[in-house]
Amino acid sequence: MRSRDPRRLDPLATPHHTYIVLDTETTGLDPRGGAQLIEIGAVHIRDDRKIGEFHQLINPHTRIPEQVTRLTGITPRMTVGQPDARQAMALFDRWLPKDSIVMAHNAGFDIRFLDRAEADRGNRFFHHMYVDTLEMSRLLHPEKPHHRVADLIRDYRIGDREEHRALSDALQEQQLYERMREEAFPEA
Repeated sequence: MRSRDPRRLDPLATPHHTYIVLDTETTGLDPRGGAQLIEIGAVHIRDDRKIGEFHQLINPHTRIPEQVTRLTGITPRMTVGQPDARQAMALFDRWLPKDSIVMAHNAGFDIRFLDRAEADRGNRFFHHMYVDTLEMSRLLHPEKPHHRVADLIRDYRIGDREEHRALSDALQEQQLYERMREEAFPEA
């Protein structure tokens, strides 16, 4: 089901050549249920060339579940002394170009956490327009049973596994977008 979020852009409306791909790691699945950001990673692409990266571990000031540590490799010790989500969001916001389009795989998940961090900073929400590459994959390949990053990076021969670290996943997701963009817009 497509998001009704007014920030969401149709992934097949136009090819993008300048954008930010972002990924987050969290302590759980729902920020309304108390889950917290523990990492943000992003890649800045301008005219199809990588021109910058952002990476920030985040102190959640709460327990990191063992299954999250097993999945991501992020331990509580790694987050000690790191900024909290509000401070990390301020750093990320300064790094993000104004009015940039962001992309994420299953973007609604990441956007909910970024919205929460922005609300903690006194802002209404994360103000960037976004493209969901999960939606793009589903539209391009409705025959596929799964559209997880782990499956797609193998299908597109980008990698063998998803690392579940924000920056490395953002880099893989950027390659996924390029491959899907080539399929959707062969002339672009």
